Amino acid sequence: MTAEAVDNYKQGHTSSYSPDYQLAKRYGVTSFVAIILIAIVILFLFRYETSLIIQESAKKSNESLTIATEYALNDHFVTFLNLLKLNKIKPGEMPFEPMLERAMQRMVRDTNVDRIKLYDRTGRVAYSTRSDVYEEEDEDNDGFISALAGNPRTVLNYRDNFSIFNTNNRDVNLVQTYVPIRVSENAPVLGVMEIYYDISGYISHAMRTIIILMLTTLLLMLILYMFLLMHIKRSERIIEDQHRITREKKMMLEFLTAKMINAQEDEKKRIAFDLHEDVVQTLSGVKMQLEKYILSISQQEKDGESNQISTEIVPMLQQAAHKIRAVAMDLRPPSLDDFGLKSALNSLVSECHTVTTGIEIEIKFLLKEDDISSERKAILYRLVKDILHAICFDQKMTGKLHLFLERIEGGLCMRAVLASDRVDAKDSLPDYFQLMKERTILSGGDFSTAPRFNNIIEVKSVWVF
Repeated sequence: MTAEAVDNYKQGHTSSYSPDYQLAKRYGVTSFVAIILIAIVILFLFRYETSLIIQESAKKSNESLTIATEYALNDHFVTFLNLLKLNKIKPGEMPFEPMLERAMQRMVRDTNVDRIKLYDRTGRVAYSTRSDVYEEEDEDNDGFISALAGNPRTVLNYRDNFSIFNTNNRDVNLVQTYVPIRVSENAPVLGVMEIYYDISGYISHAMRTIIILMLTTLLLMLILYMFLLMHIKRSERIIEDQHRITREKKMMLEFLTAKMINAQEDEKKRIAFDLHEDVVQTLSGVKMQLEKYILSISQQEKDGESNQISTEIVPMLQQAAHKIRAVAMDLRPPSLDDFGLKSALNSLVSECHTVTTGIEIEIKFLLKEDDISSERKAILYRLVKDILHAICFDQKMTGKLHLFLERIEGGLCMRAVLASDRVDAKDSLPDYFQLMKERTILSGGDFSTAPRFNNIIEVKSVWVF
């Protein structure tokens, strides 16, 4: 794995942040759009069902009215059509019975009947309550043809557009029923009677009802929407309060953990100082006194005893002094306090390079060391020491290890990028990085890992000040 590959990998992985999820806002917009869509669906569904009901009821009622009128006035209609046929008078010129004419005009005037027509067998208008329709011929009309064959037929000229602003247009919203006129049930058809029934009033009333229903439904849904939105707002405040309490507890835990770690470091520093300045000095004094004593009795007769002291006791004291000094250095390296973090970490790297030559270790400071507090220096030193000890001494890995200490907005970041043939993308987090994760969380930081790529693993610890 080359250094260029590591650099390309690092450049291709950047942190992404998502804004906080605003529950009330998203719920409000989504619910409002849903309410409008539901109201539109209900409007069209109710409108469709209402139009079907109006059409069916209008057809049945007008058909019953037309058939009943034809039955009641059948004799007058038969006589009128026969006279018209015998006298060969043009349509509109032959007068209708005055009393029957007045009754039919009154029927048109006082009811929803728009007009009444009588047709002869040729489709010509033999009689109409309106004088301006005598020139019309309905020989090609399906209703006229069906009635001429002896079958009553009802046709609805319906405009599929509800509006309270409609005018009384006589060409639309009319139910037209055609019934045959004949002497008896089995007699030939002499003509056709047609009644136009106006349903515009029903349609206007239905539209007003639909509008009232929709406004009522919309108002109730908006009231429910406002109630639920207030409930969501209250729940959001409760959740935010709980998150605030959780954050405060987390900050308190981080503070106590940091205090505990700092107390441990201070205790280690004290013990290291005592070991180095007290115990080691005492042992060194003992060693010097023994060496002086050996020189003083070297001329005496007890050569065997003096040889035992010089060959056994003195080396043991020297070994003890070295071990105590090593423990003191491990507890708190003097270079960390005397020369700084960078020098202490370089010492760790040099120690690793003396043990193994299979891994290349590089530590880069992308910030000023003065920007790191003494407590953070101790934490970073422990993290790096644990990682290097596990990789170099325990695992004896080969490859490249890059450590980056950098300043980020509002905090401090340490990234570790390991490129090695022993890194598998399918394996879980290695132990040497698992310990780093635990120390980071305990010290109040956040630990994250990047997706693995070509035997490269990258981890990151972030502390927010």
